[in-house]
Amino acid sequence: MTRAPWKWLADRIESLDPETDSDEIMRLVAEHQLNDPIVNLTLLVTTAQTALPPTASATLVGTGKMLHRGEERFHDGSGYLMTWFTQGARSEATRASVERLNRYHLGLARRFPGAFGDNDEYVYTLCAVGDFLPRMRETLGLPPQSPTLDVAWHHFLRDLAELFRGEHGAVTGFPDDLAGVRAFAARFEARDWPSTPEGHELAEGMVNQYAERFFPPPMRWFARTQALLLMPPRVREVHRTGEPGRVAGAVVRLTMRWVIRAQESWWPDRRRRFSETRAGRRGQARARRRTARMQQRYDRRVARGEIAPPRPEDA
Repeated sequence: MTRAPWKWLADRIESLDPETDSDEIMRLVAEHQLNDPIVNLTLLVTTAQTALPPTASATLVGTGKMLHRGEERFHDGSGYLMTWFTQGARSEATRASVERLNRYHLGLARRFPGAFGDNDEYVYTLCAVGDFLPRMRETLGLPPQSPTLDVAWHHFLRDLAELFRGEHGAVTGFPDDLAGVRAFAARFEARDWPSTPEGHELAEGMVNQYAERFFPPPMRWFARTQALLLMPPRVREVHRTGEPGRVAGAVVRLTMRWVIRAQESWWPDRRRRFSETRAGRRGQARARRRTARMQQRYDRRVARGEIAPPRPEDA
């Protein structure tokens, strides 16, 4: 079937060989499909997944960055992801970016011994990223992504895995294909993880920040439902976030399914790169306004006693 001239992205992706062009495929996905809310949702869900082990949730809360510097954490996390996606897993820029993250984690390990020493936790974090979109499509009742994307996602994450190192040394044992990635994630989540106050605080804090960051007050129920709907059921259970709700979940699922189907079938594919939009004058202005708005909300909560002021080490 001949596509309309404004529907060019899928044909471009399918024209590439995922065995050798995985970096270019992921760059196309990032530059022409992603936006700030989707990046935030990916970070939110995968961080909640990463926080299943008690040591991980205690570390993420213990740094104070999520609670006291949420916007900084969002910009840092999205900056890492966008560098990896747009520059490619095999690029020098990505190698340097991952190495900065390695040094940061190993520095934190001096305060939180053992928090970055489990190889499976590293593998699971990358598997959670690879599982996000396929699982989202299943949750929303959409067809699976193309086999080309399955291979490209796997190879991209496999190459990233080779760059990470923890207290235990280099990360090893990344699965052999995307099916293996998804199976690893399911097995890891099924372990007997205990619920902790830190895990609950982390998950609730990130959901609330996402809702406040991108949605007006009357629509924050939609944002919360969206985040919980895309979070694996086992993660919701461990972090005690509650469920999306039968009616609200159905509304969000239907809306998201309609939007994604429209994007894939007849909405014009975006020509301008996401990185250009973010770096442009309007994108920077939006980010500044969003940061100022979130800081005002944080200051009001501290003033009302809802949030304790940060400790000196968290400032």
